[in-house]
Amino acid sequence: MTYLFAYDIVDTHRRQEVSKILERFGLRVQKSFFQCDVESSMAEEIKRTLLGIINEKEDSLVLYLLCSDCLHGARTQVTGGSC
Repeated sequence: MTYLFAYDIVDTHRRQEVSKILERFGLRVQKSFFQCDVESSMAEEIKRTLLGIINEKEDSLVLYLLCSDCLHGARTQVTGGSC
């Protein structure tokens, strides 16, 4: 399954730690977006690990499950205008 992890983390140390973990499991598609092709149980384990790092009062973490239609329709580079 393909998941998109997105985050907004205030603290540089926490942000780097989260980034290093996600780099082990997926492809960085933007500075704070990673596409990870993992089983659902692994996605949950990654999420639990990341939630143990971030400060939920200051930071945000979002996990999206991407269906095959979403993946097929994904654009690799969109600049300006509408999608």
